[in-house]
Amino acid sequence: MSESEYLWVILFVVLAFIPVTLNALRRRGERPPPLAANDRKLYRLWRSDPQAYERQYGEMDREYRLAQQRKKNPE
Repeated sequence: MSESEYLWVILFVVLAFIPVTLNALRRRGERPPPLAANDRKLYRLWRSDPQAYERQYGEMDREYRLAQQRKKNPE
C-alpha cells in the first residue's frame, strides 16, 4: 500500500471512532440513579424523560439508597 492509502485508512478509523469516544466520555460523567445504573431500560427512560423516571421509580431509588446506608452503617 502506498503512503496515501495508509493516510486514508487512518483518517477513516479516526473518524469512525470519534462519535463513540465522545459518547463514552459524556456518559462517564453521568451519575444515573441506582436502579437506572443497572438496568438498560430504566437508563434509557432516565435519559429521555427524567421526570417520568422520577415519578415511576424515584421512591424505589430513595428506599434503595436508604437500605444501602443502613447496610453500610448498622447502628
